[in-house]
Amino acid sequence: MKRKRWALFVLAALLAGLAACAALTYAVDPFEQYRESAILPLYDQESYNNPGIAKNYDYDAVILGTSMVEMSNPSVIDVCFGVKSIKLPMRGSHTAQMGWQLSHVFAAKEKRGETLKLAILAVDAYSLMGPVDDDEEIIEYLWNDNPLDDVSYLLNRDVLLVKIPKMLKNIGKSTAGKRDDMYKWTDVTFSAQSVFDTTPVSPQKEMTDSEYRIERSTGNITEHILRHVQAHPETTFLIYMPPYSVGYWYLMTRGGLSEQQFRSRARVCELLLDCPNVEIYDFSSRVEWITDLDEYFDYSHHSSAVSDAVMRAMAAGENRVNSVEEMQAGSERIRQAVEAFAAWYEP
Repeated sequence: MKRKRWALFVLAALLAGLAACAALTYAVDPFEQYRESAILPLYDQESYNNPGIAKNYDYDAVILGTSMVEMSNPSVIDVCFGVKSIKLPMRGSHTAQMGWQLSHVFAAKEKRGETLKLAILAVDAYSLMGPVDDDEEIIEYLWNDNPLDDVSYLLNRDVLLVKIPKMLKNIGKSTAGKRDDMYKWTDVTFSAQSVFDTTPVSPQKEMTDSEYRIERSTGNITEHILRHVQAHPETTFLIYMPPYSVGYWYLMTRGGLSEQQFRSRARVCELLLDCPNVEIYDFSSRVEWITDLDEYFDYSHHSSAVSDAVMRAMAAGENRVNSVEEMQAGSERIRQAVEAFAAWYEP
């Protein structure tokens, strides 16, 4: 009998402990799964933070993309387009992850009886060639509405022992600028030297055929962008090619990958230009930007000032692409910029 009582006591204590842990996670909610937090979140893991932001923040516009949108300022987007926006970048991702997130953004808005007014999609040429079914870094139990899955969050050891203690240190810190500040790089130096340090002089490799893996680009555009465009005529989609530095395009050219990426850029136009709720912009070929290397901290990532300039340029209709030929002309400008850079950069 004593053993039975002891077993029941241990079981009750264990259940009480688990309940206390779950209650603590629910109350602090570092990933904002249940509400937008009054405490400044950590914003250090996009795969874990983005689901809560998409589900619980007040917004009618979103900017999606890879790390190239991490330096974006939603406050500037709001002024440029008359919206209230959030950013949902996913570092190193492919178009498939963008499409996944976009699906859940629309689901969250529909659940709340709201409309997404604007979707800004930063479409990286390399990401278009990723696997069409790529779900890496998608934490499904945080995105879905199955309450049984919540145990993976409520009783998560890393959340309880690492995230919550760190987040509690933010009590009292201002949350006023969090939409702009989340995910930004703060420990980097923007300079031409930073670009040179990440852009080794390289021999020219054989150029990959431009049609190589074009079926991936086609599948990604069709499944992860066009599907949403057609399903949501009430939403304006602004699709833009981010201004990677000329150093990036130099490496792609020397690595034999640039023509493949130029073909994918053109494929975006072939499949999306006829959609009435789509506008396409090419900032990859804005030469005065991609050659201003002091605005970059490596061969690809630019400053917030460039991000803001992109938004203002789109709002003004600058660099809008209205035909496949215009996108191809942009690719030719990139080729010429690379030639000029190589002539100066290579010994």
